[in-house]
Amino acid sequence: MPQITTKVLSFAVLGVLALALSGCGDANPQASFDPAAGKHPANWLPAGHSAAAEEDVNGCTECHGEDLKGGIAKVSCLTCHIGGATSAHPVLWGGLAYALHGGYVRTNGTASCATILCHGTALSGVTDSGPTCTNCHMAGTAQAPQIHQWGGVGATTAANIAGHVNYFETAPRISFTTCRNAVCHGATLAGVFASGPSCIKLGCHGSGNPLPAEN
Repeated sequence: MPQITTKVLSFAVLGVLALALSGCGDANPQASFDPAAGKHPANWLPAGHSAAAEEDVNGCTECHGEDLKGGIAKVSCLTCHIGGATSAHPVLWGGLAYALHGGYVRTNGTASCATILCHGTALSGVTDSGPTCTNCHMAGTAQAPQIHQWGGVGATTAANIAGHVNYFETAPRISFTTCRNAVCHGATLAGVFASGPSCIKLGCHGSGNPLPAEN
């Protein structure tokens, strides 16, 4: 084989190898991957990677594997995404995570939630990721939360009614603020599907508005 042909083939092979080795950093322009350092920037997780994945999740497969379970990066997306590589929560939860997470935790515990990139190791929340459990759970601990500061498992209806009346009378502004949100009793206390009931339509407050004007 002529010497010039051999050199051309050698350069071609080297070029292909270079492209293969650098591909991990070039597949997704949103990935902000630093090939020299061999990793993403320090602020990549938890929020930084979302934009890149939403832009082109296939751009992640070159490093994390076709199934996104590790690949050459040896970092599986399933470490945090318990519903699959592209779903942080079980897919069937849909928009009802607020209502369905309780059953999951009772069955599986909080190990998959209590991580530094999800809800925090103490379940106190992570910026741009999972909120603190105490946003909704007013009593107990993050690991063993209780929604209200009264009642609890096994409490009678009478005890629950008496408990919430006492709570409102003690700190009405705080009380209404903690109840009035999209996943508890709703912004107007009209209730939330599969969560807190309406304060108006169950015969408790009749047809009137339970909210004082200043709240």
